[in-house]
Amino acid sequence: MGWGQSLGLATALVLVGSVAGAASSGVNGFVPVAIEGAPGEGTVVVEPGDHLWKISEAELARRLGRSAGPDEVAPYWLTVIDANRDSLHSGDPDLIYPGELITLPAPSLGGG
Repeated sequence: MGWGQSLGLATALVLVGSVAGAASSGVNGFVPVAIEGAPGEGTVVVEPGDHLWKISEAELARRLGRSAGPDEVAPYWLTVIDANRDSLHSGDPDLIYPGELITLPAPSLGGG
């Protein structure tokens, strides 16, 4: 099944692995999938205005219990890009769409 095609609920369940419903074709043919409930640990659903740096920064802050500086975010951001590159609709980590599911690998928090 290609992107931009309408999905039935059964197909969305198979593709997403969760209770989901698909809207009709959205931006650039992307089919946004609304997932009922919160995403699983280690994943986040892209919201309008999100980008991978922002998502990476927020995840590090959540795990550290404090703000993360750019020198901490940069290596984790690259890890998030690598973990998601093959599953991004656009194939471009600078172009993510609302509704995409982003995998958040465990960060390497070093000695602290």
